[in-house]
Amino acid sequence: MLKFGVIAEGVCDQAVLENILLGYFQGEADEPIINPIQPPPAPPGGPPSHGGWTLVFKSIAIGDPQQALQFNDYLIIQIDADVQEDKGFNVPKRENGNQLAVAERIARIRQKLEGGMDEVFLQSNAHRILFAIAVDAIECWLLPLLYTDSKAGKTVGCLPAANSALRKGDQKGLSAGDDKFLHAYEELSSRYLKRKDLLGRGLKNPSLKIFVEQLDRSFPDRAEGTGPQ
Repeated sequence: MLKFGVIAEGVCDQAVLENILLGYFQGEADEPIINPIQPPPAPPGGPPSHGGWTLVFKSIAIGDPQQALQFNDYLIIQIDADVQEDKGFNVPKRENGNQLAVAERIARIRQKLEGGMDEVFLQSNAHRILFAIAVDAIECWLLPLLYTDSKAGKTVGCLPAANSALRKGDQKGLSAGDDKFLHAYEELSSRYLKRKDLLGRGLKNPSLKIFVEQLDRSFPDRAEGTGPQ
């Protein structure tokens, strides 16, 4: 039974990742166990734990990856690319006036995250750390579940696009104002519990495709066409 620790921007991101992982390993005798590291689980009846991209970097800086891999087989670190040029993140998304390709942006953000880890630890455990870097945001990973046209591969304006599609279908949006609704994220991303939807519709989003390809490299027996369907 595989155990995954998750360091993410927020509880909504953790919920999406959990359903993606469960869908990826659909058909296995034992479902993977997903353990939230950052934000930590909220106490029963209490408010959600604080999140945000700055806490992802803080979590790395205080040694959460080292701690997590003592009790988990793998660690997933999630962050959105929309903040990559913010002060404290400082990863440019343009070069010579041109926006970098999605894969290059992800590579540079990954390098930044790895740079916050102890070098010896990283060298020994790089094969156990996966990076879920969403361009521009985790909501983009949900658009293939809502659109069949080019919007399925959108990388900007994804939260408004998701809300629009859901409300047109008389469903509750993912957010209202600054408030995000965890249950709505759980419900929508639960469609990825079907492996065929994750590996079919989901791969229309470029950064989700890159994350799934990481999973394929880490678990070659589960790569598309070889694992249980």
